[in-house]
Amino acid sequence: MQDVQDSIPVLKTPQDIDRAVQQYRISDLKGFDLFRQWLAIRNASLEQTEPELSSDLVPGEASY
Repeated sequence: MQDVQDSIPVLKTPQDIDRAVQQYRISDLKGFDLFRQWLAIRNASLEQTEPELSSDLVPGEASY
């Protein structure tokens, strides 16, 4: 299983993920290559952090 982890591309930015998704959609990958690309996109997507939303407060939100 360690060999699988070593061969997965690391996508760092949202732009990298977008390019990987575009490539994934147009490619004709099969088997392990398909799984490897899907896993890279999945892992990178899960690692993305959401922007801080503290300035986007709803008035009266504390009253609910």
